[in-house]
Amino acid sequence: MKNFSFTAIVIAIVAPFIKLFPAWALKYTKKSNKYAEKFQLSAIEEEKYLLKHPQSAAWVVERIWHLQTRKYFFKPNDIRPDLLEIFISDITNGTIFDAAYEIVPMEAIRAKSYTLDAERIIKVCNDNVNCLYTLADKQPQSFTVDVVRRLAPNCQEAYFSYIFTKCQWEKLIELDIVLFDEAKKNEVAQNCLSFLMGLKNYQPNLSAEQLSTLGDKFEKWCQHADPFIVAQKMAGYWCKNKDFQAIDRLLDRLLEIEDSSKRNDWARELLKMIPADTAYYANNLILLLNCGIACPFAFQHLFDQKDTANIDFNLELCIGQKLEGKIPERIFELLTIQQKEKLLIALAEDSMLSKEMLAQAPNNRTTQKLLNILEEKAQIKWFKPLLGCFINEESVKILENYFKTGKIYGTLQDLTFRDNKWVHIFVEHNWYDKKHKLKLMQSIFVDEILNFMQKYGITQTQFEALLTGENAHLAPKAKLYLEKEATLEDGI
Repeated sequence: MKNFSFTAIVIAIVAPFIKLFPAWALKYTKKSNKYAEKFQLSAIEEEKYLLKHPQSAAWVVERIWHLQTRKYFFKPNDIRPDLLEIFISDITNGTIFDAAYEIVPMEAIRAKSYTLDAERIIKVCNDNVNCLYTLADKQPQSFTVDVVRRLAPNCQEAYFSYIFTKCQWEKLIELDIVLFDEAKKNEVAQNCLSFLMGLKNYQPNLSAEQLSTLGDKFEKWCQHADPFIVAQKMAGYWCKNKDFQAIDRLLDRLLEIEDSSKRNDWARELLKMIPADTAYYANNLILLLNCGIACPFAFQHLFDQKDTANIDFNLELCIGQKLEGKIPERIFELLTIQQKEKLLIALAEDSMLSKEMLAQAPNNRTTQKLLNILEEKAQIKWFKPLLGCFINEESVKILENYFKTGKIYGTLQDLTFRDNKWVHIFVEHNWYDKKHKLKLMQSIFVDEILNFMQKYGITQTQFEALLTGENAHLAPKAKLYLEKEATLEDGI
């Protein structure tokens, strides 16, 4: 702080003497010098120096100048005409722009060094519509809804024509609210809005209420625009106004689209907007099911109609599309025993089975099957993080206990083939079941195959698996162990 004060004092003393020599003073008026103003000459001295001593554009631009000096050179002159261009290229704020605009408006507007703010854009365009085209090219992002809305009618019309001619559809869409407001009094705006309404992928910023007032243009848009866009914009409005016929027509359009998760999701949402006691609902529900679209919310209607075939079909669809968790719990009591079992097993396999639903299993056999599924999933969740890691004794002991008192599930056995260390452990302990011993014979783990044969021998079935896989070259050696038919072969 003291050093700064000392420097400022020295400059305050020295600067007046340096300013007696303009060329010397101008060395210290660079914009990068925080004390530049202390060395600045008067506007008249600046003008005289620049007229007598030609400098490069870079030299001029890197220095500070009085606004009066800039105004002087904004006026075209025969002595230094290049300075007009140099100072125009150095418009960096609104004050300088305003000064230039008063003298050479078009040059000021074209200056690439300065971006006009909203207020200046509106003023300039309303002053002279020809300026609009320059600014629309120079800074298109500045023509926001607010700016365009405040343009004079003739400027708005000119701007709409400009972006339409330039095929700037995204900009046109951005301004559709202004087009809507101006369409009744501006033919160009009306034509632009009509054009947008005919585009398949036009996503309106207009509200559903505004769109619905557009008559034939609106009907055309509903019939030809992307049905997903129409659904997103209009579905809630139609539901609120109980226009179920419009929802029905939109559903027909959606179901014409090739099967997709987006189509199915929207079809379900639209059906839910229709009252279940209407013909629209009944007809569309059957259409959705026939298109393979699961409707977990529709079971009550199917039971009311005693439509047993579609109850079973809908359940299959819900399970296949993993929507069984969306089926209301009250429906469970209405299902047959077979359907209940099917639903509970699907919930368990997709990790959506609650304790309450488990308690509703129709018999002990189903309960045990569900518990086995849950335990298998828990086993996999425990085992997966062990792959590719150091094998500790505790993990091996846990599996030993499973082998003695429970079951090492097939899914876990499949996972071991991702890690040769675990293949070695399973072979050493003879933990693979029949299916996975055959899989071992056709795996890439040659050393473990040989180890297995030496320890336990090999059955005819295992030998055949070896012969028909990539390890057929081991057959001669395997033949040595074929007669052993080890007693542990049947394993788990």
